[in-house]
Amino acid sequence: MSKFYGFRSCTNCEIACTPSNFVDYQKKRYCTACWIQNQNPEHPELKLIREKVVNDAEQWKCIKWSREEGPLPNGPISHKN
Repeated sequence: MSKFYGFRSCTNCEIACTPSNFVDYQKKRYCTACWIQNQNPEHPELKLIREKVVNDAEQWKCIKWSREEGPLPNGPISHKN
């Protein structure tokens, strides 16, 4: 299995994109906060959305690298006849 490197980062703010928090448009990836800022700069909750995106990225990075589940398996065990 190949190593998973993540969902890339936003082209505007360079925040790591997390699942369900990004939009792909014309081969560029935007976080939801940057997308809303570009489409509707006067959105009343823009600051809250930006904070949520940043917090989700930090939490996702911590979850991704957690080793609480134990070490990775060594692979399939061979069968002996």
